[in-house]
Amino acid sequence: MSQDVTYKGHTIRIEPHQDQCSEYAYVIIDAQGKEIKHVTRGGDTQDKAVANAKEMIDFEERLQQA
Repeated sequence: MSQDVTYKGHTIRIEPHQDQCSEYAYVIIDAQGKEIKHVTRGGDTQDKAVANAKEMIDFEERLQQA
């Protein structure tokens, strides 16, 4: 079962997905509904997967500002 979190206009969809040492995957969806990232090794907990996705969104924003 997936969990959606909204962060800075993006939707982060967290899904259970075992891949090596990771237990969760995430998908980042922009404000227009377009999938922009799909990470299969999102984290070992839901909280870690959300934190990793937020870091990725922040990093992309900094790149666009540079």
